[in-house]
Amino acid sequence: MSDPISNPLPLAFQIRFSQPIWRLVFEQIDTAPGLLVAELRSRDTQTLKLATVSLPDGTIRSEVQPALPFHSSLVGVWNGQALYHRFDNNRLPAPTALGNVNLQTGRSQWEWSQHVLVGASSEWVWARRASLTDTGSTPGIALRLTDGEPAESAEKPAFGHNSRLLFPVSYTTTSTWWPVLDRFIKKVVHQQALDSIDYLEVGDKLIFSYYYRETNEQLRSSLLIIDRQQTIWLHQHTGQELETTRLAPESTASSLFGDGAFCVWGNQIIIQPASHSLTSYFLTSTP
Repeated sequence: MSDPISNPLPLAFQIRFSQPIWRLVFEQIDTAPGLLVAELRSRDTQTLKLATVSLPDGTIRSEVQPALPFHSSLVGVWNGQALYHRFDNNRLPAPTALGNVNLQTGRSQWEWSQHVLVGASSEWVWARRASLTDTGSTPGIALRLTDGEPAESAEKPAFGHNSRLLFPVSYTTTSTWWPVLDRFIKKVVHQQALDSIDYLEVGDKLIFSYYYRETNEQLRSSLLIIDRQQTIWLHQHTGQELETTRLAPESTASSLFGDGAFCVWGNQIIIQPASHSLTSYFLTSTP
């Protein structure tokens, strides 16, 4: 159970999906409407679904099963256009194609075989041929984002980052900041953090995500939000498993929330309290 909090944060939304959440991908263009896409995967049935959610209200716009192999994955969303890497052979780590999937229908709008994403902007995609041995010297090609048509010339876009989106920094036990963060958690909630602590400051809020062991030795994960006056605004279990939340990111998409257990979009924090669900709270009161 969550600890009782006298100053709860306002709830933004709660969503429960049909399958476990594997990966979250966010809109990368600052001026585009807020959007996240959840990759939902069932290992039992080997099915992949894409659930598109509007931000900040959490409205589910669509949930489709794309015409892609199970191990394919999104690499980002630009102006509402979702790019993916196709993986046809799960024994090889190299993508077999780069494409654009329609989030409403699940059908591929265009695909370039044996290419991988290098960068993208609101209008263009920069790609190069995929290779297990190439170190990046392969010449690139510019493609139009909407239809994949090649361009004779286009400025090479770098991977952008939406300024509305923030991720925590992970501090391990070898970090010079570990003793400070660990001591603070012990003082405030009397728990011993393990392995690593994810930390982010947003306005007057200090946000911690960490693992600890209960008295029965059960491993638990917890999220703590406190302000600089040490008023606790949220302290709850997040349901994360140690083995599934530390995977390395792939371009702008990564397992769950980057290298951490939560992210902040604008004025709201997004967490995963259980395998099938997302919850979001506003960090400050809304008008």
